[in-house]
Amino acid sequence: MMLINSRFLALLLWITHCSASMTFEKFKEQSDRSLLWGAYRPATYFSIKPRYVNESPFVMGLMWFDALSETNIGSIRHFVEMHDKVSHYGWKSYDPRIGGVEEIIDPENNLNLTITFMKSRDGLNWISRVHGKKLDPKRDSTGSMVLYLDQQISDANSKSMLKRITEESSNNITYDGYSTELGKYKVQLNDVKGSYYDSQTGDRPFKKGVDASKTSEFSLLIPNDNYWKADQLLKNLYSDTVTGIMQAIYRETTEEGRAKYEIDSVDFPDVLQVRNLYDFEAGNFHLIQKTFDLTGSKKEFEFDVIYNAENSSEKITSETAEALITAGLNEIDSKFNRKFSMGKKDKDKTQFVKSTLSDLLGGIGYFYGNQIVDRETVLDERHFDEIKLEHPQEEGPYGLFTAVPSRSQFPRGFYWDEGFHLLQIMEYDFDLAFDIISSWFNLIEKNSGWIAREVILGDEARSRVPEEFTTQNPNIANPPTLLLAFGEMLKRAIENFDMDSDEIPHDSIENNKEFLIKYSKQIYPKLVKHYKWFLNSQNINADDDYEEIFEDINLAGKVHTNNLYAWVGRTFTHCLPSGLDDYPRAQPPSTSELHVDALSWVGVMARSLKQIASILGRDKDALKYEETEKNVIDNLLNLHWSEKDKCFCDVTVDTYGDNLIHVCHEGYISLLPFALKLIPADSDKLDHVLKLMSDKKKIFSRYGLLSLSKKDKYYGTDENYWRGPIWMNINYLCLDALRFYFPQTYSKKPTSIKISRPKKTVKTAVNLFNSLKSNLVTNVFKEWKNKGYCYENYNPETGEGSGARQFTGWTSLIVNIIGKF
Repeated sequence: MMLINSRFLALLLWITHCSASMTFEKFKEQSDRSLLWGAYRPATYFSIKPRYVNESPFVMGLMWFDALSETNIGSIRHFVEMHDKVSHYGWKSYDPRIGGVEEIIDPENNLNLTITFMKSRDGLNWISRVHGKKLDPKRDSTGSMVLYLDQQISDANSKSMLKRITEESSNNITYDGYSTELGKYKVQLNDVKGSYYDSQTGDRPFKKGVDASKTSEFSLLIPNDNYWKADQLLKNLYSDTVTGIMQAIYRETTEEGRAKYEIDSVDFPDVLQVRNLYDFEAGNFHLIQKTFDLTGSKKEFEFDVIYNAENSSEKITSETAEALITAGLNEIDSKFNRKFSMGKKDKDKTQFVKSTLSDLLGGIGYFYGNQIVDRETVLDERHFDEIKLEHPQEEGPYGLFTAVPSRSQFPRGFYWDEGFHLLQIMEYDFDLAFDIISSWFNLIEKNSGWIAREVILGDEARSRVPEEFTTQNPNIANPPTLLLAFGEMLKRAIENFDMDSDEIPHDSIENNKEFLIKYSKQIYPKLVKHYKWFLNSQNINADDDYEEIFEDINLAGKVHTNNLYAWVGRTFTHCLPSGLDDYPRAQPPSTSELHVDALSWVGVMARSLKQIASILGRDKDALKYEETEKNVIDNLLNLHWSEKDKCFCDVTVDTYGDNLIHVCHEGYISLLPFALKLIPADSDKLDHVLKLMSDKKKIFSRYGLLSLSKKDKYYGTDENYWRGPIWMNINYLCLDALRFYFPQTYSKKPTSIKISRPKKTVKTAVNLFNSLKSNLVTNVFKEWKNKGYCYENYNPETGEGSGARQFTGWTSLIVNIIGKF
């Protein structure tokens, strides 16, 4: 096999004779400015914070509730929770470089909120416009909006500060701020429309001079990184206030001994206002509350929060905001229309695609802090019952810029998910995808090459994770999808080398291939470390159990014993490292078992590194990775293929250690060698894979490919997570593989495969591609239209969404399927 084809060679020669049009430093400078501010706390309904500002960030967050009753304290919205009775939340339009519009429908609080976030052209300033209207026009309520502004103070000697500079009676408030990293800035809160709630009942002893007819505000000192506990602080203040009122009511009695006030006479919008109940010292954390009247004919309100950096010449005002917002939303629409081919007739489907993509982009967060690691526990057969990581230690701090699978359920970095996120993001904004993947690559440990499977940084992120999942272990891996995504990036750079596309901005690194090559050279040693860590940590020593067996069944010399792999960290019921948590495996577990998916992912890593090494002219390295890729393919075909079952299977040995056993469970694991494009294009095994994928009695359905065959004894059993439900990530890989092996399915960008196949096989593949694509699109769109969400997975019998709702992680790959496939 020729390591460097003519395209590679041309690219290398071109790079050699051209000066770089963009350096990594220049890219970082542009990226840091355009991506400085964003909705980078995806676990909250709405919050704005800066990226890569770690010592003294400024953070703005929003909470709300209906203040008409003290019982509504329990309905304060802040973090996105699955149990919230919020019927819908999500971004209708969003671009991290520009801004967007989020809509939230909250029947319990009788609110329809539209929150617009838009940045100035230089990226330094922003406006958040909050518009609210009541859902039920017949129901009296309030829109009690509570903002918090926090300027973190890094240490006792820090000059960072945030203070109010307008008089206390004003509803429009201005703050002066200073951050040692951001510099000087101003924050303005300006009302646009709406009426405050006014009880008009006069003073009462328990009012303490605070009422809802004006903006309430106070500040206090809080420890660093504690701003995320704002809802806890708010609930405690309200609860203590209400308790004090109750006590005051029953202390105040008439001459006849009756209570002077009844609880029904308490006007709770007055009572439930932020106030300095305990005379806290003024500080860096500010709570601001605006309670708008939505009783009677009063229907809506609107106010702006405007941040302006002193060193920016593009200041935002409420007067200029409308033009800025309109221009920004038009720019997002224009960019979206350039990137995705959507028919003009189907407006609903266009909005579905746009909002699904926007929710993925709106779920990008920046996380900073320590992570919890157990480096002492060694995982072996003693942990098959339960994985116990009992030696946790804090390490860090680290930073990570990443998309998240779900804002409500999984608001943190997932190594296995992120590669799929990037496959989608790079279609919309290649540079953004590069920025994210480089942030992940920065986490590769210098000595070991390890990246945690779940990156949970800081107390805020940990507060959203079950305790048993917070500690990470360097022996536990995850499918290396980041290398899959990076390989796709490089492949695209090479394919577009001699193309002049109007879709790609000329200042994008997608049009600066030499930049990608230089970065590849820079990151290559880390990727090699990461590759070696994965191979070493998941490698199985064949000397112990297999060599004699291989000789007995005539596989000696055909199986590459140095390339046998299994996921470390599986138990009787789960194999979390594989990403396919409860997918059936050998029972009972054994240290001798070999996993077809672990081996397949090694092939993906080797192929990606071969590609990078070839581009960099490291021919010896490329030959080494090519050999590993070939060994993986040989082992898949010779060891993991079951001729009896006609599919790829896990392998183990019998209880006596004498015989090799194929553990076959038809489904996603048996499809992975195909889905990851590891089956040779001329292999007859492709026909069997097509047959399985097309079998309606097994895994083909009108909603997508099932994770496990209906004929498997484990189908739909126990937890039933990966035992039948339909998952978008594997369906996407299978569709993409069909395009790869059968160019007839897709005429826009034919692959280089020129294999002559029987017409019947080609017809089967084309029909499968078209029907599978149609089934996925129809079902996911139907569920979104009916329920307003994309879901984690879909029911194999009914197509209904299941698992986490608003799962616009890899389920957002439906955007590529509609707009690109």
